[in-house]
Amino acid sequence: MLDEYQDLIEELLGTPGIVRGAMADGQDAERVKLVVALHERDKTALDRIQRLNRETSPHFKVLPTFDQAAGAAAIPADVTVLLESFETTRGDLVSLLMNLTLKDWERTATHDAGGEVSLVDEVERHVEFDEAFRERFGGYS
Repeated sequence: MLDEYQDLIEELLGTPGIVRGAMADGQDAERVKLVVALHERDKTALDRIQRLNRETSPHFKVLPTFDQAAGAAAIPADVTVLLESFETTRGDLVSLLMNLTLKDWERTATHDAGGEVSLVDEVERHVEFDEAFRERFGGYS
């Protein structure tokens, strides 16, 4: 069980390096929009996991798909600030995940889509979003 959680965390660790390397080669508008979408999702995931840890019965709304989030992303005025903020938020998210107990991973929230969602479900969904990001991000040159 612990190995499964560690694998999820490791999935999230590689993306900042990919972003850093690609953005150093050039900051085209499509890649910037994708980073905005991922950063927004990171902030949401961090908030939701924190809520799962501190609230007794949180309720979550349905999140947009990757395509919806990427389509709605706007290019910020300062890309450097975006990239720094993305790295900080991703670091905070990974740090939080690394410090969870086994019992924490089982915490649940109710969900607009019906039923309950566990913390591990939330992380798995975020990893899937991250994978969709990397697939699309790598397609722009």
